Amino acid sequence: MFTGRTKVVGIAGRFGPRYGSSLRAKWKDVVVRRYQAYECPLCGFKVRMERISTGIWRCPKCSRIYAGGAYQPLTT
Repeated sequence: MFTGRTKVVGIAGRFGPRYGSSLRAKWKDVVVRRYQAYECPLCGFKVRMERISTGIWRCPKCSRIYAGGAYQPLTT
């Protein structure tokens, strides 16, 4: 009987059997880096930054907008 729950499938839910395991592993790394908590260079709090556009990030704590990388707010 259907219980209303969904199965956790990870990145395979997005791509299915297509594109190979190496590409799916690379995409998973990008997604993990994009949504992890970073320290804001302006206010110093460690929060999850919001990506407004490619390379443009906003700190939800201090509401300042700054430039960074495409998939992570701070680049080396």
